[in-house]
Amino acid sequence: MTSLAAHLFWVAGAVWLAAAGLGLGASRRGWLWASAGLSGAGGALVLVGGVCLALGRNPTAAVIGASDLVGRLDLRATPLSAPFAVLLGLVAAAIGSYAPRYHRPAGGTAVYLCAYNLALLASLAVLVAGSVTTFLVAWESMTLTAALLVFRHRRQEGVARGTFLFLALGEAGFAMVVAAFVILATRTHSMDLVTMAARAASMGSGWRSAVFVLALLGFGFKAGIVPLHIWLPSAHPVAPADGSAFLSGLIIKLGVYGIALFGFVLLGPDLAWWGVLTMALGAVSAIFGILWALTERDLKSFLAYSSIENIGIIVTALGAAMIFGAYHRPSLSGFLLLVGLYHVVNHGAYKTLLFLEAGVIEHAAGTRDLDRLGGLVHRLRASSVSTLVATLGIAALPPLNGFVTEWLVFQGLFQGFRIPSHLVGILIVAAAACLGLTGGLAVVAFCRAYGIAFLGMPRSEGAARAVEAGQPVFGPALLAVACGALAVGAPAVLVGLDRVVRATTGVELRPTLLVGHLTVIPAHTDFAAFSPTYLATFLVAVTVLPLLIYVAGRPRAPSRVVPVWDGGILEFGPQMQYTATTFANPTRVTFDRVYRPDVHLDRASDDPAGRSGPVHYHFHVTPVFERYLYAPVARALRWLAGTLAPIQSGDVNLYLLYVFVVVLVAYLVSAV
Repeated sequence: MTSLAAHLFWVAGAVWLAAAGLGLGASRRGWLWASAGLSGAGGALVLVGGVCLALGRNPTAAVIGASDLVGRLDLRATPLSAPFAVLLGLVAAAIGSYAPRYHRPAGGTAVYLCAYNLALLASLAVLVAGSVTTFLVAWESMTLTAALLVFRHRRQEGVARGTFLFLALGEAGFAMVVAAFVILATRTHSMDLVTMAARAASMGSGWRSAVFVLALLGFGFKAGIVPLHIWLPSAHPVAPADGSAFLSGLIIKLGVYGIALFGFVLLGPDLAWWGVLTMALGAVSAIFGILWALTERDLKSFLAYSSIENIGIIVTALGAAMIFGAYHRPSLSGFLLLVGLYHVVNHGAYKTLLFLEAGVIEHAAGTRDLDRLGGLVHRLRASSVSTLVATLGIAALPPLNGFVTEWLVFQGLFQGFRIPSHLVGILIVAAAACLGLTGGLAVVAFCRAYGIAFLGMPRSEGAARAVEAGQPVFGPALLAVACGALAVGAPAVLVGLDRVVRATTGVELRPTLLVGHLTVIPAHTDFAAFSPTYLATFLVAVTVLPLLIYVAGRPRAPSRVVPVWDGGILEFGPQMQYTATTFANPTRVTFDRVYRPDVHLDRASDDPAGRSGPVHYHFHVTPVFERYLYAPVARALRWLAGTLAPIQSGDVNLYLLYVFVVVLVAYLVSAV
C-alpha cells in the first residue's frame, strides 16, 4: 500500500480498537456517542486510505511479528482490496453517525458496540492480510464478532436460529477456505500470498481446480450465493438495523473479495469452466433472490433477498471476466472485473442506506410489515427522500449509480460472441438474459416496497402516528449523497478502478474506456457508449424546467378545492388499497412452479345464503433449496446425532478408552 494509505489504516485500526473499549461503557449516553463518533472517524480514515490505495502504485508489507507456532503475521494490502476498503470506510462512517440516535444506553448496547467495532477491525485485517495465517485469523474473528451483532436481541423470536445459521454456514465455508489454503500452501511450499500467486502456475490443473472450487464454495457461504444463502433471510431481520446494514453492506462483500482474490490473484483465470460455474451460480442467485424478495412482507427479509440478487449480479460479472481471461481476451476480462468491483461499492452504498431506513421505519411506525405501513411520505419526509434515492439506485433506474454498473455489466456480457467457443458464448448471452429478467423483476419489487410503505393511506395506527423527530438523518443522507456521486462521478470512479484492474491483471482500460474528458463511457469498444454525467444533468433539467415554468406562469386567482370523482365510492378506506401481497400476486402466479406456495383461505363462516363474511388469503413460500436440500441434510444430521448419542455415557473410563483407540489407530496409520 502507499505510505499514506498504510498510515491511515494503522490509525483507523487504533481508533476502532479505542471505540471498542469505549463501547463497553455505552450504558451511559456520553460513552455511546463517543464510541460511535470514533467508529465513524475510523471509517472516514479507511475511506480516504482506500482511495489512496486505489490511486497508488506499489503495495508495501508490514510485519507484526513471528513465531514458530503460528507463523508470521503480515499486513499487505493489494490494489484489489482498495474498493472494498472504500466501502468499509463509507459503511462505518454512515453507521457511526446513525448509531447514537438508534441505540439506547444499556448493557446489551455496550457489548454490541464493542463487538461491532472489533468486527470493523477484523474486516480491515481481512483486506490487508498478506499471509494465510493473518487471513484466516482475521476471517474467523470477523465471523465471530459479526455473529454477536445478530445475537443482540437474544430473547426475541428467531434470533437463536438466525445466529446459528450464520455461524454454522460460516464455519462450513471457513472449513472449505482452510482446505483451499492448505492445498495451495502445500503445493507452493509457502504461506505468503504473494509467493503463492507466483508459484501457483506450477501446480497441476487438478489441484488448481480443487483449490478454486473449495474457495468458491467457501467464500460463497459468506457472500450468500444460492444455494448457500439461507442465513441471510434468517439473520438480517433479527439483527439491529445498523447490524443488518453492516452485514449486507460489507460482510457479504468480503465473500466476493475472497472469490476475486483466488480467481484473479492467487490462481488467475486459467480454465474456462471455472468462470462458467461462477457465472451460472451468479445468474441463479440473481433470479432466485429477486423472486423470493417479491413474496416477502417483512421489509428487512425483502432487503436480505435483494442482497442475494445483487451478489448474483456481481458474481456473474466476475465469472464472465474469468471466462474471457481463460480465452485470452484480457480487455474484456479486465472490463468485467472493473464493473464487478464498481457494483460492489454501489450495492454497499444503497443497500446500507435501505437497511438504515428500515430501522427508522420500524422505530417510527412500530412495524416492518409492508401490509401495515403506508402514507409515510407525509410523516417521514427526509426518510422518504433518501429511501427514494436508494430505491432508484437499486432498481437500476437512471441517473443513479445502480443503472451505471448494471448497464456496464450488460455491455460486457453482450460481448460473448467474441468467445471462440459458440457454446460458451451462448451461455454468456444466456446469463445476460437472466440478468435482464432480474432487472425487470427488481423494478417491480422496489416499486412495490416503496409504494406500499410510503404512498397511499396508513394501514395501521402505528403508521398513522409515525413521527420523524429524533430519527437518525445524517448517516442515511451521507449514503444518499454517495449514491448520487457514484453515478454522476462515474468517470472519476472508473479512473481509480482502472488503476486497480491494471495492478491486478496488467490490463490498462482507460484509453478505450473513457473518452471526451472523462465524460463518455464506452463498453471497452465502440459497441455502445453513454455519459452518466450528461444523462444526470439532462434528467434534472427535464424535471426542474417544467416546475419553473409552472411556478412562473401559474394563475394568481384564488383556488378552491372540490371532491375528485372516484367512481361513485362514498368513502375510500385503507383496506381498499393494494397490499404488498396483492401487488406481487401476478408474479407469484406466473412463477408458481418455482414458488410452490402453501395457500390457505380462511372464511368467517360458510353461510349458505352467500353472506360468508370476510375471507382471508394466506400463502407461505418455502424456498426450494430449503425444502429439497437443507431439510434432508438436517434430518440426516438429526438421525446421526441420535444414533451416536449413546457414546455420550458420562463414564470417564469409557472416554479414556476412546482416546486410547484413536491414538492406537493414528499410530498404526503413521506406521504404514
